[in-house]
Amino acid sequence: MPEAGGLRCLCYLAHPRMMPSYSGSPSRVLVLWLLALAACLPRAEASRPVLPEPPDSIYFVMVDRFANGDPSNDGAVDPSDPAAFHGGDLKGLIDHLGDLEALGVRTVWLSPVFAMRTEKFFGHGAFHGYWTYDLNRVEPRFGTEADLKRLADELHRRNMRLLLDLVVNHVGPDAPLVRERPEWFHRRGPLTDWNDADQLVTHDVHGLPDLAQEREEVYRHLAGASLRWVTAVQPDGFRLDAVKHVAPAFWARFNDELRGARPGLFLLGEELEGDPAVLARVGTEGKFDAMFDFPLAFALVDVFCKNQQPAKVGAVLSSDRLYADPDALVTLLDNHDLPRVMTQCRGEAESVRQALQVLLTARGTPSLLYGTEAGLTGAAEPENRADMKFGANPALAGTIARTLALRRAHPALAGGTPWVLAVEDGLFAYARVSQRELALVAVNRRETPAALRLATLRLPVARWTDASGARQEVPPQQVPASSVLVAFAQPEAESGFAGLKERAAQLRKAKRMRAVTFEPAGAPGRAGERLVAVGSAPEMGAWNPSRSKASADASGKVKVNLPAGSVVELKWVARRDGATPEWEPGDNHLVFIEDREGPARYVLEWGRAREAPVAIDTAPAGDR
Repeated sequence: MPEAGGLRCLCYLAHPRMMPSYSGSPSRVLVLWLLALAACLPRAEASRPVLPEPPDSIYFVMVDRFANGDPSNDGAVDPSDPAAFHGGDLKGLIDHLGDLEALGVRTVWLSPVFAMRTEKFFGHGAFHGYWTYDLNRVEPRFGTEADLKRLADELHRRNMRLLLDLVVNHVGPDAPLVRERPEWFHRRGPLTDWNDADQLVTHDVHGLPDLAQEREEVYRHLAGASLRWVTAVQPDGFRLDAVKHVAPAFWARFNDELRGARPGLFLLGEELEGDPAVLARVGTEGKFDAMFDFPLAFALVDVFCKNQQPAKVGAVLSSDRLYADPDALVTLLDNHDLPRVMTQCRGEAESVRQALQVLLTARGTPSLLYGTEAGLTGAAEPENRADMKFGANPALAGTIARTLALRRAHPALAGGTPWVLAVEDGLFAYARVSQRELALVAVNRRETPAALRLATLRLPVARWTDASGARQEVPPQQVPASSVLVAFAQPEAESGFAGLKERAAQLRKAKRMRAVTFEPAGAPGRAGERLVAVGSAPEMGAWNPSRSKASADASGKVKVNLPAGSVVELKWVARRDGATPEWEPGDNHLVFIEDREGPARYVLEWGRAREAPVAIDTAPAGDR
């Protein structure tokens, strides 16, 4: 329906006494009247496809390293130098959109494409784009503004999305803006204390000139440039760099203004942080739509690349209760600031493949670093930012494509609530539950098959299929050695899995707590010391000994209430007044607080977590 102004115009044209008089033939009068009528209608934005909310998968492209589609804009390049420009550009990416579409990704996130420093800085390369000089122009080495608009149009034509990367914390070394507007910068020297909250937001990160976003003219400069791209290119969102180095008040105002310009714009914050509580707080304070889930990334690397217990994934999922919306998290295995997952896994492609299976079936929106499907390696910058190699690893690419297709085909993988089912030595199994489907994901890191005792869970009668769609008569009984198993169940009852879904949701929100007793064994026991259990749960300090509520009582036992159905990772810490806390040596203990009635009891031997990797509830059966 036309807007009010359009209605007034239509009424004007329709009224006989208000009809303009035109000379000429009746047909000419009719044509002119129709042209006037068309001019009255509101001019709608160019039609755009209806895209999934939120994006169902994200693929990061470092533009210089992806593909060279136009050698004429290269400038000085040296593909043999890892720190030099290699010639990738926007046209090269456009030429390869079919490859990304075939891989199954639906959102492309670009490294910064705005005018930037192009010379090395003390030997460090500038090709990555994060040393921005001018947010209002496209970097000529990458193409033109028309190329960027064409990329957005091509993605939208394929029902795909575009995320642009914005750097608002700093400018590149020796940027003209530092000379032209010196008052726009904090000018307080390099960041030296990463635990100092003030230094984090007012000092120069790695020597990069730090913008004073609290100044109104700086804010308007940053917001104005960003809003210009919203109009000119129509991206579907922004990845927002270096969140921890900018004040939350800026982010809240900035994100609100961007959303006001285009409702539904996806705003993704990057805070390289392993503490879910910090991510949850920053995401809420800064009004981001999503934050990167680094805690899950670190856990996946620990499990599949460093041979640690798969229950570590359960400990991360058990922190979902801290987030306003854990399903909005963007998950990952690695990114351009971290070692490549293939390098982390020592070149073991099967370990990477299994890690991808878990990533791509987990809650949240999965994101992939360009070249993961090609098996690219690299431990540190710039080696972890190597040139893309198309078609280099069909097995990994096939795993990604099949698992993303599986994710889109099964509602339980797209939005099911996580529910931990089993935690044993080398085994972790959980379900994702929706109204009409249950997805089972089980990880077995043992070299022998692992029994899966699902019968004790009293699941409703259901029809089971494996990941290929083949019918199974009963729930899976075991997980093959060194594998990830994915299976699905559809309920036979009309009510579906409503009861299970509600149960999983309640456990996820920690609505039911259990009284838990931890008993130490073999601790040092020096005079004046007291033992504290410190771990991943907030009740245990979220790894901060001074915040843990789990201190030993006079009997030496630790009593604390913890959420039923959760996995907790912890260590003993010996504390003495005025002394530095002594952390238990060795691996962390992992404890599964089963969803049962009554108290739970665990004996945790000091320094023996590797010999007893998953603690067993030793409370008598009658007490559970």
